[in-house]
Amino acid sequence: MTITVPKTSGNKHSLIDRLRAYLNGHPDLSRRRMRRAGMTGLATLFSRGVTVLVGLATLPITSHYLGKERFGLWLTLSSLMAWIVIADLGIAVSLINALSTADGRDDRITAQRSIASAFWMTSLIAFLLIGLGLLALRFVDWTLVFNLRTTQAIDEAGPSVLVLLVLCALRLPSSIIGCTYQAYQEGYIYQLVNGMGSLLGAAGLILAVMFEAGLPWLVGAYLAGMLLTDAISGLYLFGYRKPWLFPSWESFELSQAKWLLHRGSLFWIAQISTILIFQMDIIIVARLFGASEVPVYGTTLRMFILLGAVQMAFLTPLWPAYGEASSRKDWNWISLTFRKSIKYSLFWSIPSALLLTVWMPHIFILLVTPDLIPDQKLTLTMMATEIVNSVTRCISIFLNGLGAIRGQAIIGPVAGIANLVLSWELGIWLGPVGVSLATAICISVFWIGFLGNESRQRLSLFA
Repeated sequence: MTITVPKTSGNKHSLIDRLRAYLNGHPDLSRRRMRRAGMTGLATLFSRGVTVLVGLATLPITSHYLGKERFGLWLTLSSLMAWIVIADLGIAVSLINALSTADGRDDRITAQRSIASAFWMTSLIAFLLIGLGLLALRFVDWTLVFNLRTTQAIDEAGPSVLVLLVLCALRLPSSIIGCTYQAYQEGYIYQLVNGMGSLLGAAGLILAVMFEAGLPWLVGAYLAGMLLTDAISGLYLFGYRKPWLFPSWESFELSQAKWLLHRGSLFWIAQISTILIFQMDIIIVARLFGASEVPVYGTTLRMFILLGAVQMAFLTPLWPAYGEASSRKDWNWISLTFRKSIKYSLFWSIPSALLLTVWMPHIFILLVTPDLIPDQKLTLTMMATEIVNSVTRCISIFLNGLGAIRGQAIIGPVAGIANLVLSWELGIWLGPVGVSLATAICISVFWIGFLGNESRQRLSLFA
């Protein structure tokens, strides 16, 4: 969209007023950003709501069907999924910045080349990942990795990881679909389809339980529904919604692929760091205390993750909005929106985390087997972690939207390694509570401390 300064002949406002409004940000574009962000937020909330309801409905089914240790293995595999999702080397998330910048410049050619380059590179990565994974899985002792004790869990661990690896790798190229909708601030379309994916995944999971299938079949049935949804969403995007973005091989451009890979590598480092901080807790608990101790920790963590999911439903659409606004130099909108995102996030996280803490014992009674009892100290620690994390999410989205990823790529690995060491040491000293406490300490020091300072410095440049 090309922006011009409107003429003043016969109009109410002076040329100076109009120029000031123009320099401070185009009001129509500001409203469009917030409207689309709001629509995406509501659609995401609906989609996540469906996912949450599905998760809550299937939680007692899987916990009763699998038993304590296999249920712990199921939760641990969910954490491993996060590692496979980021195996695209950050190409998909760097695509968001490329497309949002191209959108701000009305540049369809660059957008098409970016899509094609991202698709073919992630397809190659998926192929290599499956090949290397099949080779590596033969030499891994999953009994040792997951600290398993029962025969059935030991027998099912390897095949379950194999199914998870193959199906998640096949989903890597389709990750560009959601990123494309997000970059064009049309995430509400993808989120509605994504809700259908959750329903299909749950249907496959319940069907596998009805047929008394093993854990590998449960994993496969759950992910197959998501793969089907990816295919439907891709057909709609490239066949109807934006056919000019179809990722043809002719549109692949090596220079654009190198740019995406370079920018993506920084995002990738930041993603790995985030997983080291937020997704390794369950694996550390499994290693220190056994898979049988994972259900209490994992169930409590999942409840608090739901609060973060609601917040991210409205935060994530701001990522491309920041990028598009930055390309138009709409600094006032960026600064105001960032400050509001922190304020409203705290308004949400503090009371909701407190309420969830109070209701945690009742939630356990409703959702899991009677032998799983929530730990009050663990719940309080996770409550504090969630409140702190609500601020770190605002900082990350803000910096990601501006393409300011270098600081996260530097600070992130330090924070991730520090969290691993501190989680292990505090876990030995305090038990599972120490693992959660380490996460709260690390994100406070590194994300709010160092990256929060970087955000303040960037805001001062906009003033």
